[in-house]
Amino acid sequence: MKKVFIIYILFILVILPAAAERTYTADFLTFGTGARPLGMGNAFTAIADEASTTYYNPAGIAQLTHHEFNFMHATFADLAAYDVASYIYPFSSKTTFGISWLRVGVDDIPITGVPVTTKAIGPNNRPYVVGTFSNTSNAFLLSGARHLTTLPRGVSIHLGASLKLIYIDAYRNANAIGGGSDLGILAKTNADKSTAFSFGVVASDFLTTKLYWNTPPENADESPHTETLLPRLKIGVAYYQKLAIFNSKLTLAADVDTRNDYEFHTGAEYVLFDLLALRCGFDGRNGTTRAMYFTAGAGLQLRFVTGAAFHVDYAYQRQPDLGISNRLSLRVRF
Repeated sequence: MKKVFIIYILFILVILPAAAERTYTADFLTFGTGARPLGMGNAFTAIADEASTTYYNPAGIAQLTHHEFNFMHATFADLAAYDVASYIYPFSSKTTFGISWLRVGVDDIPITGVPVTTKAIGPNNRPYVVGTFSNTSNAFLLSGARHLTTLPRGVSIHLGASLKLIYIDAYRNANAIGGGSDLGILAKTNADKSTAFSFGVVASDFLTTKLYWNTPPENADESPHTETLLPRLKIGVAYYQKLAIFNSKLTLAADVDTRNDYEFHTGAEYVLFDLLALRCGFDGRNGTTRAMYFTAGAGLQLRFVTGAAFHVDYAYQRQPDLGISNRLSLRVRF
């Protein structure tokens, strides 16, 4: 057990210097996945208890003991579509695997031309649509996690990792491909008690992620264009409290991400009668400007004695650059 923590500390020490640098490459990977996490301000590193955790903290999938599908659809400014599909496979009582596909794209973008290219555009030389193309960004995640041990007082320790493949397809066959990996750890007290806590740490892109473009360099002696996703840390804490009133449960969570000189996320979830969930949070962004964007959401869930469950979740967020984002998720556990 000590060796595991020593290795993890070494990873943290390696990535901390690089984590302070800024990077805007493959920004679609910062959108988060799932309506439930967004409703909580994307403060999900220490919760990590559903299929979308392949993105937030791969160690969390070790908590999942049933097969689970998660589908999400969202739109940005009524132009770009964001879709996510995830599947969790419990391989054994201690080992779990998961896969996810993230896609952000604008489809059917028109390509126009003119009948006579040497003439100016006018009544007798009007533009017309000659075809369409799509601009898409994709990420494929393959995750694995294992329950390492249970410490005294019921503290469970999980360790997980994700391998990710990134593929960006742009105009005129310009595309980029790259790969990276994330490493996560999750510690959680006994969730069956009235009060519980959890703590999560994720080293994202801890070996540095490179994107290689197929566009030729301007000069023959230059290398092909590449972009880099620098390593960064995400640290999260969560508090769980069961309440007698309405047979309810309150969850409070907070994350800090070293990306872009630190971004903060906070969120809350209140579940009534184990049926209706109400959520809110603040999603911190530090791109061209530093801001905390309010998020809200709700969900309906049906649980069965067999452990199967059905969830429908919705989340809302408004950003100046992306406009209103509506997310709808469907989760099925069996």
